[in-house]
Amino acid sequence: MKESWFAQHIHGDRELTFLFCGRQDSSPGELAGPAVREHYVLYFCLEGRGEYQFRDTHCAIGPGEGFLVPPGEVVSIRADQKEPWKLIWVGFTGCRAAEYLGRCGLGKENRAFRCDVPEQLERCVQEMVRCEMLGRGHEFLLLGELYRFLGWIARSFEGQGRRSREAGTEYVERAADYIRSHFQEDLTVSKLALYVGLNRSYLTTVFQNTLHVSPQQFLMRFRMERASQLLLEGTLSVGEVARSCGYPDPLTFSKAFKRTLGVTPLWLGPGFICGYRGQMTRKQRLTSIWGDCLWAVSLFSQYALPQVCVVIFRKSRYNTR
Repeated sequence: MKESWFAQHIHGDRELTFLFCGRQDSSPGELAGPAVREHYVLYFCLEGRGEYQFRDTHCAIGPGEGFLVPPGEVVSIRADQKEPWKLIWVGFTGCRAAEYLGRCGLGKENRAFRCDVPEQLERCVQEMVRCEMLGRGHEFLLLGELYRFLGWIARSFEGQGRRSREAGTEYVERAADYIRSHFQEDLTVSKLALYVGLNRSYLTTVFQNTLHVSPQQFLMRFRMERASQLLLEGTLSVGEVARSCGYPDPLTFSKAFKRTLGVTPLWLGPGFICGYRGQMTRKQRLTSIWGDCLWAVSLFSQYALPQVCVVIFRKSRYNTR
């Protein structure tokens, strides 16, 4: 059974204008289209299943899910043979319709959506039908229900995005803890992804979204921070520091250190700093110290290594008298 209700006037120059709504209990395999809609239409599945097709894309839709049909595009929708869907829909237009849909996470690149409160969307359509029967002044009531309909979709979209961000943060925290505990091993992004239970590509995405660096960059920076601390302590050779930070080859470590921090590992050795400055005049030593301070600030801003910067500053105070 299919029922549709139409508004009497179209105002495309307004921000948003309600055009029509409807509901349908589809028969098995029932097909609508291929056809072009002249306005935006939002379909929502209350029960059953079906498929939405546009261009070469097929999108399966189930209970609690919906899809957008934009104007001017050939689409077809088909009910499932075994579980035909029960649909509701709303058609609308307006100069800010695309903007409002964007707030719902919908557009030409993303057609499908999910709503956590399907009963609210169904209630909106029921109210639209009731408002159509009221006569004078019904346009304002219909517009209010259209905003409410979009509002529930936008609210669900925001909630899903927040849960996704929270889940992403949890994955990053787990991965970061694992790096801090296993940075001395032959650790790769693939091993890290396996540990947290994500594929490598998605792990990189959540790292970029949360910390604005890749997992490889995070691992590299942590290793360099730890290596800098060990070098400044002055009890280990460069080779021992390299192996302590997950680099079996000291040459590979030195190249990575220079690429990340801009200086060689030997530069941070206390013997080098004290011995070299011991041969300077007081003015030369003070000038060198000022250079160290500027370089430490640069490290802090570029690589977020505050502990290293503090130790470098303290080391820079040798022999200033």
